[in-house]
Amino acid sequence: MKRAALIATGIALVLVVKPAIAQQKVPMMTLAPSSAKTLESFGAILGIRQLPSGAVLVNDAGRRRLVLLDKSFATSTVVIDSAAGAANSYGPRPAPLIAYLGDSSLFVDAASSSLLVIDPNGKVGRVMAAPRPGDLRFLGGSQAYVDDKGRLLYRGVQMIRQTASQLPGVKVAPVQPPDSAPILRADFDTRQVDTVGRVKLSSGTRMNMDQGPDGKLQIKMVVNPLQTIDDWAVLSDGTLAFVRGHDYHVDLLHANGTVSRGAKLPFDWKRLTDENKQQLVDSARTVMETAMKSTASNATPGTMTFGDGAMSAGGGGGGGGAIAIEIHRDGGGGGGGAMGGAVMGGGPPGQAMSMGAPKIEFVPLKEIADYYPAIRAGAARADLDGNLWILPTTSAQSQGGELVYDVVNKSGELFQRVRVPQGRSIVGFGRNGVLYLVSGDRTTGFYLERSSIAGGGARATQ
Repeated sequence: MKRAALIATGIALVLVVKPAIAQQKVPMMTLAPSSAKTLESFGAILGIRQLPSGAVLVNDAGRRRLVLLDKSFATSTVVIDSAAGAANSYGPRPAPLIAYLGDSSLFVDAASSSLLVIDPNGKVGRVMAAPRPGDLRFLGGSQAYVDDKGRLLYRGVQMIRQTASQLPGVKVAPVQPPDSAPILRADFDTRQVDTVGRVKLSSGTRMNMDQGPDGKLQIKMVVNPLQTIDDWAVLSDGTLAFVRGHDYHVDLLHANGTVSRGAKLPFDWKRLTDENKQQLVDSARTVMETAMKSTASNATPGTMTFGDGAMSAGGGGGGGGAIAIEIHRDGGGGGGGAMGGAVMGGGPPGQAMSMGAPKIEFVPLKEIADYYPAIRAGAARADLDGNLWILPTTSAQSQGGELVYDVVNKSGELFQRVRVPQGRSIVGFGRNGVLYLVSGDRTTGFYLERSSIAGGGARATQ
């Protein structure tokens, strides 16, 4: 839930630290003044897609619409709206805009479990079935890509089904959510789906389950608020890049099938005091409690979802969870595996078990890492020139709190850093060094800007 909000709003936190040792000299680039900025605001920009004409498709997840801006950002047209009953309705939850072949795009239509194909002019041309339609409901809170051969890549959701006794007071077998999730590759022609890698999504989180005298399940989550995770992206030539958070390096699965490992990237490790750790716990508790309350009404009986280092209850599929746990009474598998949350109620054998509201606890401060991890969810983005942009959690090069991105080539080497103006973050890319920035807040709305690296910057795609 938190992750989806961070991606949608473009908000990120960079901690200003002093490095203990001198880093290798990496060119620091700045951005040229913006060449265009929208006059109208957006609810939350989940992503953009630059078209051949210079026009831009904007995925306004906050207001549930897809908007086409002309090159100057002076005029706009709504391509997909949130109006009920519309031929192409955005739907009730965030959905990704995915770069497809030949300057076309894909948009997830969750209502029909299909993909809308948007042509290079920004018009919906046709509807296409996904190789595994049921997976589309899980794409709202994470990135998805299409590689050079037209195959869809996305983070999979692992469904764990557990059977509980119908007899009150009987212990439920322990369930430990996996700490990683698969990256899946789906072929539209053969309809085959295979796993091409895995990304770590949590560390230190534990879960216990008991069945009370009333027959309801009581679930207790023990959460580590500081997770060491991985992130991933697909480069413009089809290379699959995995950013490993435990030591900050990039593993690459190249389009020809070969695998390479990049060197460790320089990173400004920032130490945490016990006071810092307690602040993290307090903040995480507030976020999780708010998320559970706001999504409980959309819950699906007997299911819970996990992902990005946290647990989410409810959400109906847009929360970004990568693991779903589904509990049933003796007698069969039941349900369709939709994402959901904690609900009350009963059910006959074979149907979903009822759950009490999950109890959230946090690990002792001594179990929280002594240093901030290198990355958080949503840290990696691929540009259209063959490079990977990573937003680390800390940066000594941030002069006044502005974001500083590490730019890595397809060999996994850091070749430049880019400092963006304060209050802005990168939400997408155009060709030949063009960047799109987002600024603003939830109160006044968010604005889109077009910029580029001053002086052209270094280019390294080898």
